[in-house]
Amino acid sequence: MFFLKKYKTQGTWVALLVGLLALSISSCDFLDPTGVRNPQTTDKSLEEGATGATGPFLNGVKERYSDAIEDIAYFTDVVSDNYDNVATFISPAADLPRTIGPQDLTLNGTAGPYFEVQELRALASFVLETVIPNDPEATPEDQAEALFYRGMGNVLSAENYGGVPIVADGPVIPQAQLLQLAIDDFNTALATSQHSDFPTRIQIVRARAHRLLGNATQAAQEATAALAGNSQFTFTAKYDAAFNENAGFTFAVSRNLNDMQPLPRLDFLDPKYTLRDTPINSVKIEEAHLILAEVALSQGNPAQAKQHMINVINLANARPRVSFLDRDPRPNNQTGTFRPQGGTVQASATAPAIDGLILPRGGTLASVPTVSGTHLTAADINAIADTNPVELLRTLYLLRQEIFFFEGRRMCDLVIRLPMMEIEIQTNDVINAGDAGTVAVVPNHIPANDDLDDFTFDGNNTVIANDMNQVIADNRLSPFTMPF
Repeated sequence: MFFLKKYKTQGTWVALLVGLLALSISSCDFLDPTGVRNPQTTDKSLEEGATGATGPFLNGVKERYSDAIEDIAYFTDVVSDNYDNVATFISPAADLPRTIGPQDLTLNGTAGPYFEVQELRALASFVLETVIPNDPEATPEDQAEALFYRGMGNVLSAENYGGVPIVADGPVIPQAQLLQLAIDDFNTALATSQHSDFPTRIQIVRARAHRLLGNATQAAQEATAALAGNSQFTFTAKYDAAFNENAGFTFAVSRNLNDMQPLPRLDFLDPKYTLRDTPINSVKIEEAHLILAEVALSQGNPAQAKQHMINVINLANARPRVSFLDRDPRPNNQTGTFRPQGGTVQASATAPAIDGLILPRGGTLASVPTVSGTHLTAADINAIADTNPVELLRTLYLLRQEIFFFEGRRMCDLVIRLPMMEIEIQTNDVINAGDAGTVAVVPNHIPANDDLDDFTFDGNNTVIANDMNQVIADNRLSPFTMPF
């Protein structure tokens, strides 16, 4: 594998060590290890004397995690129906998932989502296999944290890619195997340390992995345990305003081109990241409620599912909000038209018109959620008949879309998977173009062209072309949609 080959060359680990030590001072972005050589610092020298090295290296792993989370969030939310790419800084192919290839200009970059996730796994593995065993100051908590981050590298790969190699020159590892490797790391992590809210964090991500594997019983058990531990839990990927800005803020707020614009029915959630260093809630307890609701629906228990949905709505309503002065009139830079500035929204041509989903822009102070938000109410959920499981399922996936907005989760729910980057294919002798993992996976129920983001506006009402939550519910028996 390109990344591991590069890291294993003589002397290149000094770039990592120096770069990671510098994080405590400057939080600067990760150095390209091919650009620095120091014959005095090698893998062997770290093995012989790594005392005190775990802390700086683990800080570097956390930095890689933050980079991976933000890159997955901005790119995959554009690929999905959450955001439309209206400028060209992000790959134009992002809105055309069937055209995304390994050579894609965003996906194929060394600061892109594929590279960042692979880098996270590689560095976490190095800490676990080389640094910690040779550092007498390393603690069980350090080891548990490194295991968590490596596990998350595998989860992120499984959620977003058709398959990836995880060792140098290794074969493509499919989703199910990646998720099991993640669960193995999470299990070992929790057996190693139970500091602070670490058990709750592990239980939520194990529930996520089991859900994707279709293990309803295990997913429900983990979600229930997480709720018993900390009913308000959040775990964030952190950013620095000066040296490691949240890319979500960059694309949705700060750039004059307004690169990303939300689907109008999600406008009330935007912008989620109003500051350069706004953290991203990458693991939060809302997921436990949503998983339990989905399991209950799969088991034919609509009343229980509705209660879990109401629970997550109540939690979202209790989460913090911030006031944001948005001077962006939402121009569409490709067509010269403007985004809707008000009026009602229909999720499809046959859906009811809903008011209040589009916030006024252009100088008006808006209140936006920073952790979770939804326009749904308990009354909306209770109004759904228990005998209408399709509508319950559509509403559950709408809840998932709103609760996880701009956290890089929607593309996974649409079952779109990205290809690996081109240089991975070129440098790995056992992977060839056309193999699993080298091409985008896009189910037939995904609309053609860029219709995921399409809508019409008559001055008073916006009509979304495709209600993808209805599409998911209608295709519930397809192996490409429901995990249970």
